[in-house]
Amino acid sequence: MLPAALRVLIVGSFPSEASLAQGAYYAHPRNHFWPLLAACGVIADVHSPYAERIVAVAERGIGLWDLYRSVERRGSGDAAIREAIPNDLPSLWRRRQPFTVLLNGKRRREWRRHFGALPVEPVALPSTSPRAFHWNTPAAAAATMAEWRQALAAGGVAVSAARL
Repeated sequence: MLPAALRVLIVGSFPSEASLAQGAYYAHPRNHFWPLLAACGVIADVHSPYAERIVAVAERGIGLWDLYRSVERRGSGDAAIREAIPNDLPSLWRRRQPFTVLLNGKRRREWRRHFGALPVEPVALPSTSPRAFHWNTPAAAAATMAEWRQALAAGGVAVSAARL
């Protein structure tokens, strides 16, 4: 999902089984992605229909994409990814640059292996996965949200103060 005026590209590894089944980014009910965007004021309501959330994200100049176009994987965990075929981010960069790249999950190694020649240094952020430890306590969650909010703002996305 890429808006016409791309400011920030949020890059995950590959959609979970729940996301693939629903044809929607971050569809697992315990994933923190949509609540995080609501807390940053990017979307109005985490419970609004998916299509409305996607429009709100695009209106802010945010695109959602994946490192990989296809993978071999059992389950939804990134550690199980095998035979990964990268998306064509170099072509996207040539057509749409400049934009900020935010990695949902600290996947710098994979970024460098596949896209290290691109003249952009991605910002590696804590994963919104429900498996990630940085959502286990209110203090850790607040710090994670602050990190995401700062990265979105640095990419030119208008964000609001924390709304939990």
